Amino acid sequence: MSKVHVAHTLAKDTFKVSAAVVATGWLPGMGFTLTAQGELADIANVDNLMFVGIDDDDELSAPPTGSLLTGIYGTGTKFTIDHSEEVAAGSATRAYASNVESATVAANLYIGTDGKWTAVATGSVKGKMFQIPTADNNYSLGIITRF
Repeated sequence: MSKVHVAHTLAKDTFKVSAAVVATGWLPGMGFTLTAQGELADIANVDNLMFVGIDDDDELSAPPTGSLLTGIYGTGTKFTIDHSEEVAAGSATRAYASNVESATVAANLYIGTDGKWTAVATGSVKGKMFQIPTADNNYSLGIITRF
């Protein structure tokens, strides 16, 4: 399970999360929004990003609809998504699209339709990369937010 290491955040809050989101297999560091009613956290889709979820999905236990997801947000929030556990397990699962690994420092980052960070323009810029994910750093991605 990826871990999010927060260096600086403008704001941090908790949001109720639906049972459906808990069951999707999301990873900490992915983008989230709120449902149409503004009541429950849901995985972000391109430009509806509101915050980045930082809790482990296994921390959101039964009953899932009563669970709270911690989110960070605000321009200038700086964090790293650490994939050490995935690397140790031989998993290629990441909280970002594979194209991020071939981007450069200061590359624009966006949110894809699956809530993952991507270097492909899918809407407005959501962050800047300060650490390129490589084997040397266990494929950890460093981001400074722009939302």
